[in-house]
Formats: sequence, structure tokens, C-alpha cells
Amino acid sequence: MEKNSSLPRPVHAPARRASRHPTIFLGILLALATTLYFGPTYEAVKSRCHSAISSSHAKDSLDSVKWSQDQLKEYSKCPVQPKPLHPKMTWEMTSEEKERSIKLYSEAVQIPTQSYDDNGEPGEDERWAPFFDFQKWLNTTFPLATQTARIEYINKLGILATFEGSDPSLKPLLLMSHYDVVPAPPSTYDRWTYPPFSGHIDDEFVWGRGAADDKTLLVAQWESITHLLENGFKPRRTLILSHGFDEEEVFARRGQGHIAPFLEERYGNDGLLMVIDEGSGASDDFYGGAFALPAMGEKGYMDIEISVGTAGGHSSVPPTHTGIGIMSQIVLGLEDHPFSEKLTPATPMLQALMCAKDHAPSFPHEYSKLLKKEGPKSYPKLAQTLSSESLFNKAMLGTTTAVDVFHGGVKVNALPELVKAQVNFRIDFTESIQSTKDHVARILKRVAKKNSLQLSAWEGKDGDKDLGGRYIKVELIGKALEPAPRTPSSGGVWELFAGTVKSALPAPDGSERIVTPYHSTGNTDCKMYYNLTKHVYRFMGSSGGKSGNAHTVDERASIASHFQIISWIHAIIQNADAYDGEQ
Repeated sequence: MEKNSSLPRPVHAPARRASRHPTIFLGILLALATTLYFGPTYEAVKSRCHSAISSSHAKDSLDSVKWSQDQLKEYSKCPVQPKPLHPKMTWEMTSEEKERSIKLYSEAVQIPTQSYDDNGEPGEDERWAPFFDFQKWLNTTFPLATQTARIEYINKLGILATFEGSDPSLKPLLLMSHYDVVPAPPSTYDRWTYPPFSGHIDDEFVWGRGAADDKTLLVAQWESITHLLENGFKPRRTLILSHGFDEEEVFARRGQGHIAPFLEERYGNDGLLMVIDEGSGASDDFYGGAFALPAMGEKGYMDIEISVGTAGGHSSVPPTHTGIGIMSQIVLGLEDHPFSEKLTPATPMLQALMCAKDHAPSFPHEYSKLLKKEGPKSYPKLAQTLSSESLFNKAMLGTTTAVDVFHGGVKVNALPELVKAQVNFRIDFTESIQSTKDHVARILKRVAKKNSLQLSAWEGKDGDKDLGGRYIKVELIGKALEPAPRTPSSGGVWELFAGTVKSALPAPDGSERIVTPYHSTGNTDCKMYYNLTKHVYRFMGSSGGKSGNAHTVDERASIASHFQIISWIHAIIQNADAYDGEQ
């Protein structure tokens, strides 16, 4: 997945009880907003507060948003906790089965399925060759499952395995994972404790690129269905395993971007019961309590490229501001005027805080007071308090702006004629693509006016022909994504999901884990599936352990967590198969 899915302990609250508070959580884990689904849409909560650029944060009270009482109640309280839902069959793995499981997991990591942002088409670019090797490995390693399923290869590398159920009236369950990994640059190999594609196994971890993100989940899915089939399981509800191959690419459209429309053609709009993808997991110390934090929403996504065109010339006679200087003004404008932090019922994290208030023994008293005092539409003081404690909290509670790429100039004695910068935005649930574009345009308008330059904001004008060579221009890079539709936190499918989590992942002391909505700042492949179901859960199914370093040197994942994921997948397949509630 695009973002680390581990869940560190929550962040210390300020003030007098700080010594008693554990740290504030790391949640996890694309988002095409739609008006078809449960709860307020992104348009309903679009920001009203960026009408002017100022040095202070604008505050969005959402006073003009028309919330129904049912919506306010739904999103401003901890969801009803269902009873644990125990599957018919459990799998108590023997030492031999555990050893084999980790061996298979290691083998998957050893296949270097690295995806690059500039890859050519599948079958044409030789860098895709390991992906075909992985397909062969999957067929050889899990013969019973691959022979039982209908295996289809979508766009050559997308893997779709369908285990047909006996009752076609039941909507299928779809389990997702991806088998591409972030590249491990050879220049970093000497920094790895073990080679990045060694799949090294020690007493605690499997090491290697993709060990944490996300081959542990894929292998667990195939191991679980294989064990069930070996023990006589015959699906009543169709089960689908769907594996993309470009989730780690910036624009990720050739894998699940092809598979999801294929499935929509086959099953129709809203044709699936539930989609479960990688994402967040469980925490054994969420404000002192054992919680599961499935991401039931994702922030939106937008990349832009800003260009500054100037006359250039000899550096001995410079203007007041070169193109690089003007671009610097733009960058400072973006960074010095961030979007405001917001905590509203549109933010899934609000429900996690409500659950922590009700169930976590170390939840800060200051937070409890603000949750009771503020709302129901907005919690501005609590949002400010949380945002001030860590960059992660701040990212969870507002649209983020990251200037990531900068190009300008060709020689030290020549004025630059063209300067470019690329900027990434993760769009908050109270914002939209349009409100984010409007925010950028306001900043660029001021800089353009100050420097007597033409402005083209999202208009596609040619810098030289249309704008006379002196301009500021901004355009989208690729496709932007609206914040994800909200997954319901009530009803039969929620009870199925949360009840299974409670059964498969009890708290360390054997008590029930609290299951609550959460959200992720990054994006996963499930962004392609919002037409197919409103029940989308980004949940890995483990308490994380000491796994970590996804996307960087020494990536590794906990062996104990791998077994937890197997237990979770094994249970949800059975419980979904037996489920007869609303679809």
C-alpha cells in the first residue's frame, strides 16, 4: 500500500495529565467520491473557509451544511459493538504448518516484483518479467486453490481468482491484495541487514521488500482458502481474490483500474457484498485499550504541476526576481497558507475518538471534555489540540500540501526561462478537488499579480503562444481523486465485519477488542471499487507487532502478525459465506 500500515501508540496529550497518556495512534490507510452511498457526501461538507488567504488558519464551522439528525447521530458516536461472530471452523496451526507457512511467505518475498512509475505496458517492458514468475509460483504453490478457482489474468498481470458459490443470489465477497512492491534501489543494498529480496527468516520477522507491504496478506489469503478447501469447504457465496500489480505506482490504473470495471461488467453496480483490502490493523494500546481500527474512509488525492515562464537572459543583469525566485514565492505561499485542521462528523477518526472516550482507560480527560462541549457539526478546539501534537495528527485532520519536485535553470550564468514544481495534495473529507484547486488558484493569482505575469489556472493554455512567455500556469498531473465515500458503521454487514474481527483478534487478555471506524491519509487499490459496494474496509487483520520500514531499507514483518492475518482471513471467508443478512 502507499502508506505504512503499522499502528504506533497514541501521542501524549498536553497539560497536566500528559504523563499518564499514551501517544496518539497511527492509522493507515483512494478515493472517488460518489453521491450514491451512505452518509454525507464530500459535496455536503465542502469547505467554506478558503475565500481569502491569510497568515492564520481559517476556521470552518460547517454551519451551512445541512446535516440530518440521523447522520449527526451516526457519525458522532461510537458504533454499536456486535457480539463476537465465531466461524464454524478454526485453524490451530501445528508447528509444521507454521513452518511451511513462513517458508511460503519468504518465497513470495524473494520474487522481485518491483513496479516503477515509468513502466511500459505489461508484456512489453522486461521489468514485468518477475510478475509472470510470481504467477507461476502461485499456481505451483497452491494447486488445490488455483485448480478449484476460475483464474483470469486481466491486462496480463492482474490476477482474478473466482471461487464460485452454490447460491448465485448472494453477492460475492472480494478480498484484495497487491503483489507489486516498491523498488529497492541497488544503491541502498549495503544498508540492508539482509538482502532486500532474500526473504530472510529469523525468530521474529520475515525480512525483505514487500514483506510488510503487502505479500503477507496475499499469501495469507491463499493459505486460508487452501486450508478451508482441504477440510471440505464448499462456498455458498462466491469468493473472489483480486490482486493488482501497480498499486505502488503513482497513478495505479493498469491493475485494479482494469479489474474493477471487469467485475462491474460481470456483477453490476453494487454487485459485491463487501471489499476488504490492505490498510490499518489493530492496536493493543490505543489510549490503553485493545482496539481494531479499520480504515472506513480515505482522503482524496491530487497532483499538480506549476510552471513559471520568464524572459531569461544573462545573469549579469538579473530582474528583481528570477523565475526561481517567483516559484519560491509560490512555494512559500502554499506552505505558509495551509488548509485548516477540521474534525467533523465527516471525519471517520471522530468515531474512533468517541469509542476511545467510552472504552479506553487512558483517554485524556481534556479530549473527553471537548467531545462533550463541542459538536455536533464541528470540533474546532479538539482539532487544533490534536493537530498541534504531531505531524501525523495534523495530516489526519486536514488537506495536506507537499511540494515534492522542483526543476529550474540550466546554467549558473543564465537566467532560467522555465521553472517547474510538482505538488501533492491529500484532500480532507470536508474538501473536494474543486475546493483544493480554488485554494491553489487564489495563491497563484496573488503571486502573478505581484510579478506582472499572466495566469492560467486549470485552463490548459500554451505558455508561449497564449501567455506571451511570461506566465504562471498550473495543471493537474494525472487524475485527481475525491475523498472516499464513507463505509457504513451500522447494519448487517458492519456487524458481520466487526463481529468477525472480535472473534479472530481478541485482546491480549482474551477480552473483546473494540472495533471502530478510522481513516487513512494514503490511498489503496480499493479506490477502484466504490461503484461495486458501499462496504469497503481497509484492514490488514493484525496488531502489527514490530513490523515496519515499508517502502524503505530493512522492510520486515512480524511472523506472529502473519499468523494473525491468516486467522482473520480464515474467519471472514467462513462468516461471510454463512451470512444471510442485508446485502
